[in-house]
Amino acid sequence: MQVKTFSGQTTRSVLAQIKQEMGEEAVILSKQEGKDAENRWCQITAGVERAVDEIQEAETQEYAAPAGWSRWHEEWSEIKEYIAELVKPRLQLHKLSPRQRLALEHLQRHDVDDTVILRLLRPLKSDASMSILAPLGDLIKFKPWGNEWKSRVHTFVGPFGVGKTSAAVRMALELRRQNPSMRICFVNADCARGNGRLLLRHYAQLCDMGYYEIRDSITFANTIRDAAKSYDRIIIDMPGLGLRDSFKEQVEHFGLHAIRENSFHRVLSPTASSKQLTATLEKYRAVKGGSIVWTKIDEACTFGTIINTAVSTGLPISAFSYGSGLKSTLAPAKDVMLWRLIFKNQLPGEYTIHQNA
Repeated sequence: MQVKTFSGQTTRSVLAQIKQEMGEEAVILSKQEGKDAENRWCQITAGVERAVDEIQEAETQEYAAPAGWSRWHEEWSEIKEYIAELVKPRLQLHKLSPRQRLALEHLQRHDVDDTVILRLLRPLKSDASMSILAPLGDLIKFKPWGNEWKSRVHTFVGPFGVGKTSAAVRMALELRRQNPSMRICFVNADCARGNGRLLLRHYAQLCDMGYYEIRDSITFANTIRDAAKSYDRIIIDMPGLGLRDSFKEQVEHFGLHAIRENSFHRVLSPTASSKQLTATLEKYRAVKGGSIVWTKIDEACTFGTIINTAVSTGLPISAFSYGSGLKSTLAPAKDVMLWRLIFKNQLPGEYTIHQNA
């Protein structure tokens, strides 16, 4: 159901707005009337099922995989591996400097895809003095979490057990650190799990932030409307997706498509296998824009998946999360953090980054 709130001076004028935009099929969900110092006002929240059908049809046309896609994708992956093996003897690695060869070998030990290695080779062979960080920086985007993210609503999605709730709280605290006067609230869409529900509520109270719970599109629309009046940033914690769960169904259930100013952040961990990460990203393929938040980086032994995912999705990395507790366990992402993580095995909290770094 698509849900929207309309406002006007009279009930008749508001109903006319609803009829014009949503049609005769619109259903009235709630109504509020009042009077301020000068004028009367009316606010009506309406919903329509037809718009969801249209969204479903558009998503199906844009994102639905053709017949036999899975098998074709598997075969193409195998072909790429064979091609990479055939190309390797002709890579002319002798044109690279010893330092460049060592850097490439290091990335291979971190399970960086051969396709990424090939893209790094082209510029390196043209300049033996070039650092590998130059072409890497061209392939990977960063958008540090904080003031750069102007959206009022931020939705955190990801699989179970990845540390999504903790990451959302840490990112809210980072916003508060950068902007002490910022008013922040949490919206918990994962009310089915008792532990997660109590945990987020406890964190919200501990951090002096607002807390709401939503269960369906009606409570969601009302909650977002009320929260927008009192808070500068709204952090939504979505339920994790199981093996057979569909994010599209979650979007429809909660009416997420009705929010225009919403950034989606995919919370992932490098401890997951490449196939698991690919499957997770596939579930959220209908979501455009946003970022990737990497959690539990202190528990991983290789970090090639961070590079592979950044290159394959084109999404920016917004934050790195690590360690236990809430204090000093999240860093807005910068390129130097990833370079130190991969080449020196250093976590962001183990060194100081100068402002010009």
